[in-house]
Parts: sequence; structure tokens; C-alpha cells
Amino acid sequence: MGKRTSLWILEKIHQFNTRIDCYIDVDGNESWMKWIPPFRACRALTSTAAVATPSGTIGDWFHPEQIQSGWVENVDYEIESMGGFWVDMFLCSSPLASSVSAGAICNGTDTNKKAYISQPGVCPICSLNDSSLTISHFRQYLKSRFNYGGFAGAPAGTAWAGKGGLITDAHWFELWTWARINRWLLRGNTNGYNASNHIPQWHLDPNDIGILDPVLPASYGASLTGGGSSLWEIPISDFCGNRWEFTDGLRLYDGKIYSAGKKVNPFSSPSDGYGHADFTNTNLLISGVTTGQSIASYRTEQALKRHGIAASTTTAGQGGFDGQGWWHDSSGERISLRGGDCATGARCPGALDLNDAPSTCDWSIGARAVLVP
Repeated sequence: MGKRTSLWILEKIHQFNTRIDCYIDVDGNESWMKWIPPFRACRALTSTAAVATPSGTIGDWFHPEQIQSGWVENVDYEIESMGGFWVDMFLCSSPLASSVSAGAICNGTDTNKKAYISQPGVCPICSLNDSSLTISHFRQYLKSRFNYGGFAGAPAGTAWAGKGGLITDAHWFELWTWARINRWLLRGNTNGYNASNHIPQWHLDPNDIGILDPVLPASYGASLTGGGSSLWEIPISDFCGNRWEFTDGLRLYDGKIYSAGKKVNPFSSPSDGYGHADFTNTNLLISGVTTGQSIASYRTEQALKRHGIAASTTTAGQGGFDGQGWWHDSSGERISLRGGDCATGARCPGALDLNDAPSTCDWSIGARAVLVP
């Protein structure tokens, strides 16, 4: 029967369901984090190996089990090691949040206001009227979670200090690659804003809905954290839509691409910009793409392959990269957003937005933390 039996498919479906543990911070607040195990992914270097990818294009990724006899490693394909980190299971929220309140904004000093946490069934922290909730704010108060604490059952201390903070674009792309090469079905709140009833859902499916976030107008169609079915938690909750998410380590400045790779907390001050020493100027420009479309192929340059930069674009809903919306603005400094929101529709799971300035804040943008051992 070959490898693609029903048992094989069931095994692949359950691979995403890895260990979830609880990180407890200095105030005793719990954050649910998921372990992303080390895994290998293959990148097609020639059209010969590209047939194994979901899109059929050079530069796309595929599962090592799809390597065919006669293909030559580092000629037809290359193998990259990925994973091996903890990531928030849920969009970050205030420790004081509930299912009817977003709680309080962190100030770094008061109890329950020192850091944002990851918990289900509450209103995520995002900006409706407060202009302070920019990427630098989330950098500061996700990093501070790990200044002191530890996982449940282990001694608390400072061992994790500096190792955790705002997730990077490269870590997010590895999550997307992990889901993509395993061909997992991704669901989430991707059409709530546009749906006639504004119920958070996937493509107008009334049987796959979430719980409305009551802090926001119902017409927005935004969800509580973990407000959908278990399918909305592949590989982590709200990975596919609901809110855009700030990510670090990738920036544009006048269309030129800067990268800090997978370095967590790549700044000296949370307000540092593209000019910080950790952001390497790749001397590459955004080109050959149209903003507001979907990705049709990836850039293949060494400096960009772990970011998933688009080489070409196509009409949303077409091609093997459906689920990867693309937006950019080549003027001034632009940060990276990932994952799409409840208005983005089919272009959510692997979406990359390089359209927003560092001063951007909005109800549709949240964040989550990554922790690297």
C-alpha cells in the first residue's frame, strides 16, 4: 500500500501535538508554551526536486521522506535543521485579562504588570486606542517574562533570562515550514471580519467558529485566545489568522532587506531600529512582487531562505502557495508581521506583511514569545 496509508496519515496529523508545558514567571503567572521539536526540512534547488514541494517551485520546502533515488544532496536539494524551541501556545495577554476584559497594559513594576503571558480563553492584548502598544512595547514585556521564573516543577531562577522574548520572523517561518512539509490542514479565524454575521470562522463555515472578543466591536469578528476548535491549534493556537503578530529579526529600509536571523532580542534597547548592529544589511532589495497578492515562489538567496521572502506573486487563492499573502512598502523602515488576521481570508497561515512602520499599533496586531534553550 506504500507509505500514504491511513495509519501514516494519522501519524502525521498527530505529530504537531507535541509537549505543552507551563512557564511560571516572577509573579506566579502561568504561560502555556509548546515545544517545537528539532526536525529536518528539504529545500528544492532544482526543478527535479521541486516536484516534491507543495508549489512545484525551486526554493520551496518538502519533507525528507519525499527524497527520491537519484537526487543528489546539495545539487538537487539541501537539508536544513529546524525547530528545537519553545513558543507561546496562545497570543499574549495581560495576567489580569479575562474572557470579558483585556486586563491592564504592562508597566514593568507593578504586580501582574511586569510581563505578558500566554493563556487560553481570554482577550489578547492589542491596541484599540492606546498608541504605546507598538513592536518595541511587546519586545520589552515579553522579554521580561523570562527574567525570573521557570517551568512548572523545576526550580525558579534566572537561567532563562535573555533566552526568551518576542518571536522572530525566522522562528515563525520554521513553524510554517513544519506545518507545510507535513501537509497539515490549517484552520483559524480568517473571515470573521468579512462574514455577514461577523462570527469568527474559516471561509464562512458556520460549523467551525470561535468565540468573539467582547472588548472589540462585534463587527470586527476577532476571537478570544484559543477561542476556536482544536483544528485552530495546529501547530499553535491562532497560527492561521485572528490577529497579525509582530515578529522580530526582519526589516526593510527603503526596500533594502535587513536580517538578524533567529537571534532572540536582537536589540540593545526595545526601540532600536534597522540600524542596530544585529541587523545585517543583506544588500538585497524587494523586487519582482506585487503587494496585496499571494506568494508564487520564494527568493533563493542564502540570506533570505529562512525568511520566506517572495520572489513572485499571484492572485490570492491561486497556486501552491495559497495561504501566503504578501504585502510590502519600499519606503522608510518597515517591520515584519506574520500570520494574517480575521480580515485576510485565505492568505493567512504563511502570510508575511512588510508594510508597517515600527510605530504601528492596531487592534488587529498581537504578539507571542519564543524561548530558545
